[in-house]
Amino acid sequence: MQHTVENVTEELSLASIAHEPLDVPGQPVEAGQQLHHLQRVIRLASLATTFLILALPIYSGNFGASGLEKGLLFAIPAFMMAIARPIIGKGIDRFGRKQFLCLGVGVMLLAMLLFTVSREINTTIFGIALHTDKTYAVVMLLLARTVQGFALGTMLLSSYTMTADLARQVGRGSSFGSTEEAQYRGGLIGALVAVPVLLVFGFDPYGNLHITDTAWSIIFLLYAIFGMVAFGYVLRRVPETRHLAIKEAAKEPQRKINRQLYVLMAIVALTSASSYGLAPFILSFIRDHLTDNLIWIALAYVPAALIWAFLPSRLGVVADRVGRKPPMVIGLTMSGLFSLTIPFLTFIFPNHTLAIVALAAFATIEAACYAAAVPAEQALVADMTGGKQRGIGFGLYTLAQSLGQVFGPLVMGVLYDVHRSGPFVINAIILIIGSVLVWFVLKDPAGLKAESA
Repeated sequence: MQHTVENVTEELSLASIAHEPLDVPGQPVEAGQQLHHLQRVIRLASLATTFLILALPIYSGNFGASGLEKGLLFAIPAFMMAIARPIIGKGIDRFGRKQFLCLGVGVMLLAMLLFTVSREINTTIFGIALHTDKTYAVVMLLLARTVQGFALGTMLLSSYTMTADLARQVGRGSSFGSTEEAQYRGGLIGALVAVPVLLVFGFDPYGNLHITDTAWSIIFLLYAIFGMVAFGYVLRRVPETRHLAIKEAAKEPQRKINRQLYVLMAIVALTSASSYGLAPFILSFIRDHLTDNLIWIALAYVPAALIWAFLPSRLGVVADRVGRKPPMVIGLTMSGLFSLTIPFLTFIFPNHTLAIVALAAFATIEAACYAAAVPAEQALVADMTGGKQRGIGFGLYTLAQSLGQVFGPLVMGVLYDVHRSGPFVINAIILIIGSVLVWFVLKDPAGLKAESA
């Protein structure tokens, strides 16, 4: 299942199900404040996420990037996250959370600086002429995405583990999607930061809006400045939380990771490969076959972006009320149907304005379903994960996501070069198969509790 943010905590899951009392008066307030500081760091460090998803396929096209190269721009960061997560997860369990969060935010700052110079350069510095071509720009984009992938994997895994340490004290089902929401809200803010820059520096002499080299560099320079703020904030305001996990682990019996986690990992790897692999080509297809007006494309996705920014924490309680599997099945099925409609939008709606409205409606419905499905999936992982192995448990789960995201863009890139509609149809089939596997293969979390103990 696609989602660039993968977390929820075992402690939160158990507290929300069992309604356990809090141990110490005043802890919920303190834990809530610490979560607020953590989420602020995630927001500041994640400003580029949404803009990259929307702009990277288009911007890389300025330099003649092929379908395979566009796929690599999405596969490489996923590969770096796949490398980072098992290692970082084990280190988080052993050495603590904050130092890895600092590492992730610091490397993210470096990635933003690399993005600023991912362009053609024609200038003179201290009498030395600098000239780069389109090949250089593509190579720098690949390098920046490599660094960003490692940073994102490190930052999110450590922040999710810290959320796990604090969430039991908060004890609210709405906290399921709080860290997920923080990243998407940061991405939405980052996209809003980019808009005025594009409006000032993105129009050509004919009045058409483009992602120019100048606009691109200014946008990522602004993201780098906010990244510096995030790094300073995590040093001063975000506390270490490993001691909370040690205290909680001492009170609970030894638990092993349930083998159903490995079944879920297989499903996640399959569906992540499909849906994440399609991401680089959705906007390219819309631009080639529906409209090349970036403003209309952006407006079509505004409602979906708002849902991701504000609803995951509120829809997280759905998993507590109806179980984990129904939201996951609905999310996968709706995403598959949305994928299937995209190649046929112009056929169903010959009027391009109506087609854009339909695109916005379908994207909004899909986002709402996924906003409930993602916390449900995360809660399912939490039910399967032992308290003393919190970091490595989520590390394995997110490893499955990352592995799917490595191969998905490459396969979808080849399919897109063969036939423009191919990736959309294949994605729909895979996601619907994934929903069937979730419903019939995965066991209900209530049945897993005794087995995991």
